[in-house]
Amino acid sequence: MGSLMPEKFDFIVVGAGAAGAVLAARLANSNQRPSVLLVEAGGKNDSKDVRADADRWLHRMVPSMNWGYKTAPVKGFDGNIVDYDRGKGLGGSTAINFSVWTLGPKDDYDQVARLVDDEEWSWNNVQKRYKRLESYHATAPDVPDDVKRYLDPSPKDHGCDGPIKVGFPKVWEPSCKTLMDIWYANGTKPNPDHNSGDPIGLAACISTAYKGVRSTSADALVGAPSNLHILVDTEVAQVTFGGTKATGIKTIEGQFIQADKEVILSGGALDTPRILMHSGIGPVDELSSFNIPIVQANENVGRHLKDHHHVMIPALRAHHTSERTRFYKSKELQAAARAAWEKDGSGPLSEYACALGIGYLKLESLYDTPEFQALPKEDQDHLRKPTVPHYEIILNGPWLPNFLDPENAQAGTKVFVFTLNQRSTGSVRLQSSDPKQPLIFDPNFFSHHFDKRVAVEATRDVLKVMKSPEFQKDTLAIDGPKSESEDDILAFWRANSSSTWHMMGTARMGKDEGSAVVDKNFKVFGVENLRVADMSIIPVVSNNHTQTTAYLAGLTAADKLVQEYGLDG
Repeated sequence: MGSLMPEKFDFIVVGAGAAGAVLAARLANSNQRPSVLLVEAGGKNDSKDVRADADRWLHRMVPSMNWGYKTAPVKGFDGNIVDYDRGKGLGGSTAINFSVWTLGPKDDYDQVARLVDDEEWSWNNVQKRYKRLESYHATAPDVPDDVKRYLDPSPKDHGCDGPIKVGFPKVWEPSCKTLMDIWYANGTKPNPDHNSGDPIGLAACISTAYKGVRSTSADALVGAPSNLHILVDTEVAQVTFGGTKATGIKTIEGQFIQADKEVILSGGALDTPRILMHSGIGPVDELSSFNIPIVQANENVGRHLKDHHHVMIPALRAHHTSERTRFYKSKELQAAARAAWEKDGSGPLSEYACALGIGYLKLESLYDTPEFQALPKEDQDHLRKPTVPHYEIILNGPWLPNFLDPENAQAGTKVFVFTLNQRSTGSVRLQSSDPKQPLIFDPNFFSHHFDKRVAVEATRDVLKVMKSPEFQKDTLAIDGPKSESEDDILAFWRANSSSTWHMMGTARMGKDEGSAVVDKNFKVFGVENLRVADMSIIPVVSNNHTQTTAYLAGLTAADKLVQEYGLDG
């Protein structure tokens, strides 16, 4: 490309993560074939090695693929600093995430539709878009033939020809089914498909992987038409304006590129606000203190940060419960596995910690607590809706000693426990007039009493199962809270909890600029030709793993642009 790249385009999309890649591809493939530039700060990420399914737990460790952000000290976590990963390069965070493909509750989407006054966010419309995004594989020979007990989806709820390949491992580790059976034996309801709009219960977890190979948003760019230009290793400093009309972008290197129609920011919840603020859109005091000329004042930019966080409760288990211990000790077995995976995507690199159980569960004990009753009535009503979960678990995930100290690792498992519906609200703020400097990230975890109550009740719920005869049968020790007292559980969370990297809300969508940054058409209030499409616009806490929501934001924004500009005409 280099010097042949034009200096102006119809559309410029900033950021090639879930939202940006899908958005750029949809615009470029429209009938009118507008010229589209997709600008990505990181590299191509095109090595096959970063797609092995069982390595999904390790890809965040590749420095060229992760910005490696950290939070400010988190007051509610005793001042701990938490890793705040964001993906870098084509695929963005979809290339370093844990591949979980959960759509969330239909009641969440219907709530967004009401809040922003747009039926495009209602579950019926959202589900149609998700079906366009995915290629879903859940029948033989892509899954074992004895898994009906854990997996029985209705084909009408899924898409079969989208760019993102989703499904299950061909071979399931016995430990996955064993753990799910233990939860079922203790009264957890089976869910035949967590992506039907009702995630409640324990389900086999759908992953963004197929035949052992991870699928990222870069897959939406495969076979892109020649009117889509992709510029990697290029950081954007700001959006340029003529008056209040966006005219293009300026890169960190000082290059100007013109957008004849629109600029769309898809940098994610941590970086989109940075570009907005350095472009002169944001809180007046903050911009003024760094001498950034104000194009459009908006106090909501960088505010309303929401994020999930989780703990892992480890349990040492009997040697026979896991095949992994022997594998991770042996260089020979790992070399053979790598060769098998290189050949056809089979073997342990498509199996270990790839079949997961995922539970979205309700806490009946929550409703009687003072913390629940202190919530506004509409929040209480939402939490009582049939499809809205209160906490999440993941079973059969990675056992970290296998990676950290394989020689001495004993068999074990970790139960992941996630709080949902966070009421704690954080912020991202400027710390410099230099657009290369990241913002100050403060998720403000555990600043709201309700979130602590959910953590306590969820932990007790999980420990009940971990202390049951079914789980204890093969368990040597549980390394959880000292006791089930509220103080000990909260101390355990404060010491061990970390972000689930589901940041959202920092440029949220809403009805007016008094409370939001973009309108229901993703347009930034008070300026022209500038939109935002990524997790920063999501105005609620979405109760799912949020790569899906980011893909949805990108496709919804793209559909609106295509319609407004008559691009499919």
